[in-house]
Amino acid sequence: MRKKRSGEKGLLSLEACITLPIFMFLMFFLYSFFVVFEARNEMAHVLLSTADSLSFDANENSGLGESGTVGQIIYGLYGSATNSNSDFTDYRTWYKSTTAEDDQGNQTIDGTFEDIVRIRFIAYLTGGDSRKAEEMLKRYHVKGGVDGLDFSGSRVEDGKLYLSVRYTLEYEFRVFNGGEAQFEQSVCSRLWK
Repeated sequence: MRKKRSGEKGLLSLEACITLPIFMFLMFFLYSFFVVFEARNEMAHVLLSTADSLSFDANENSGLGESGTVGQIIYGLYGSATNSNSDFTDYRTWYKSTTAEDDQGNQTIDGTFEDIVRIRFIAYLTGGDSRKAEEMLKRYHVKGGVDGLDFSGSRVEDGKLYLSVRYTLEYEFRVFNGGEAQFEQSVCSRLWK
């Protein structure tokens, strides 16, 4: 039998010490990448569903009459009889004015419009359950949860609804102080009238 050379002793341990950390780093990176990928896909899908739903409000409200009419009361009775969730519809005419102006003449998103967008977004994200929305956004590592979603870029212009959401994702495994990334996603939908 041949004897092993003394220089090869421990070589396998040395190779494992070099390759195992590299392999683990790549696996953690891939896992973080897939979490970010899934979060962005979910946000895009929910934002698109929200825009489609909101764009139909204009048709629904004009077909049934403005807020406070008999048509709204009948539709409300129908909705309660069919156990519909009111987070998926709104009788306010938010689409007529989506911006507000402050004392200095600066235009910002109207608070009512932002609330309607946020409520509808949560409705399509988790069926309207804010607690579940917080849990889901925590799983996706959205910084600030529901409060971390910024819809200030949303507006109605020329008969089209532009929805925009900004959010910050924190990486699952932070390396070299690269802990978070900011994203913005936008969709456009024509208002049904």
